[in-house]
Amino acid sequence: MRSWARVGMGLMVLAAATGSPSQAEACGGTFCDQAPPGQQPMPVDQTGENVLFVMKNGTVEAHIQIQYQGDPARFAWVIPLPAKPTLSVGSQVLFTNLLNGSVPSFRTTTSFQFCGEGDDTTSSSGCGMSSADSGGSSYGPGAGGAGGGNSNSPQVISREAVGNFQTLTLEPKDAKGMLDWLVANGYDADQADAEPILKDYIDRGYLFVALKLEPGAGVDEIHPLVVSYQGTEPCVPLKLTRIAAVEDMTVRTFFLGDQRVVPTGGYKHVEMNGARLDWTQLGQNYNLAIARAVDGPAANGRAFLTEYAGPSTVVSQTGIWQSSWSGDALKILEPQAAVARLQAWNLLACFSSSSCTSPHPLVFPLLDKYLPPPAGVSPEEYYSCMGCHPEADLSAWNPDAFGAEFDELIATPAKHAVEVLGDSVYLTRMVTRISPAEMTEDPMFREWPEPLPDVSNQLSATRTTRCDGSLLTTTSDGRAVAGTTAPGDLPTDLPWASLVEEYTLGGDHLVLLDNDEKIATALEAYNEKVAPGSTPTATDASGLGNETNGSCGCSLPSRRSSPALLLGLLGVLGLARRAGRAKRA
Repeated sequence: MRSWARVGMGLMVLAAATGSPSQAEACGGTFCDQAPPGQQPMPVDQTGENVLFVMKNGTVEAHIQIQYQGDPARFAWVIPLPAKPTLSVGSQVLFTNLLNGSVPSFRTTTSFQFCGEGDDTTSSSGCGMSSADSGGSSYGPGAGGAGGGNSNSPQVISREAVGNFQTLTLEPKDAKGMLDWLVANGYDADQADAEPILKDYIDRGYLFVALKLEPGAGVDEIHPLVVSYQGTEPCVPLKLTRIAAVEDMTVRTFFLGDQRVVPTGGYKHVEMNGARLDWTQLGQNYNLAIARAVDGPAANGRAFLTEYAGPSTVVSQTGIWQSSWSGDALKILEPQAAVARLQAWNLLACFSSSSCTSPHPLVFPLLDKYLPPPAGVSPEEYYSCMGCHPEADLSAWNPDAFGAEFDELIATPAKHAVEVLGDSVYLTRMVTRISPAEMTEDPMFREWPEPLPDVSNQLSATRTTRCDGSLLTTTSDGRAVAGTTAPGDLPTDLPWASLVEEYTLGGDHLVLLDNDEKIATALEAYNEKVAPGSTPTATDASGLGNETNGSCGCSLPSRRSSPALLLGLLGVLGLARRAGRAKRA
């Protein structure tokens, strides 16, 4: 197994899909490995998957990336699809730029009220970001072929290699036959609640795509996958996800298209009450606030919150593709010159004999195939100075094949990713936190035909010290909170969601719950309690300062310690032995 100490593009992994209004659905999921005799099954940690759907022209194209840690021979993934797909390699840098551009960030401004004498002063309170965009892992087997010894085994209608994946497209006959096939091929799928869930998809005529890694591929060679098929109305396959889900699992969805996307299929949309965020710690309770907002009245645990909705230009195209990338240009080069060309294209960077990096997970496998390092020499040492190793065996070098595979696996997917961004003017990013008991239906999504307001991912508050020495925090959504407020100090009856609404498949937009008045009343009572004789409102706050404000804000790298499922419409899920449920914080 190849395993090189190099830097990949980390957390970001996304997908794109296209579609138009015809009630087709797109869902997907992972199954974890079946443990060998005497061993425990691997746990599934669904924290490192991202999918971006681009909806256009009646076609769904989902670029999906999975982050996985574990034995590569035990990796496996199964995706249910409503139609036979076309599979290809995706671009990892697309995902990096997507998450970097849309991640929520927190900004606070501290100031002092002008009190009629002296100079006013302002200071920055510090800055931070709260996000569940974190790396993670999932687990599964890497062995097993078609069949299973059952006359009801699914029919293999397509078998192909896609980059580092071996793929089978299966047409199941019934749920029992599909389960038998999964078990026979090493999947941990023989669970009581798996069969009825699979049956639901099979009864709707779904096919299944089964993936595993090519023999010898390391986990650092997992790359994005593009799944394209006819259909619309993408969905997150939460019914299947619940088999291996944890309490309050974070689910994120991304959409590129012409206008804002909303949840449908019985799932609600919520707006958060900004006063509930912990501005003293720059939103460190962000995930908790999401969970509380979607668990509140009218939402009942089945709702999404929009983290960003606006121009897709927030996603940079830098580094995704260069027009100079060409397999034909590589075909005329000698080995050392080909490696130098990859470095010139920013696809390979060797800083020393012990450090080589690449933004693309297939660059090193491609080099290893055609320019393997000499025995006892590390890839970093070899590719940083090929001329230092005249003993290297170059018999595997085939410039024509090298250039052709470069186009297929790297250049062409990268160019397509740029085209995807260029063809879409609008990006929507949504999130929910949901527990297994709430995953009884698959949420669907659609572009809403009527204009909806943009949603900024820049969350801000102003913390003003008033002339009487008291503190007032005014949030970007117009809430004013007196005192040095921590989340635990706020009244228990203060709602976490300011609005709960529903977008129906029939085209209706319903406001189910508007908490503005309740929030205002609760904050007025709280403010009077902590600052007797003064009950500041948002209007009061806006007139407090004649000072010159200063601020600080930044988007920090996503914290890997914050587990989350970064999942989009064609999500990845796992069938695993359930670990103990963590009680909701």
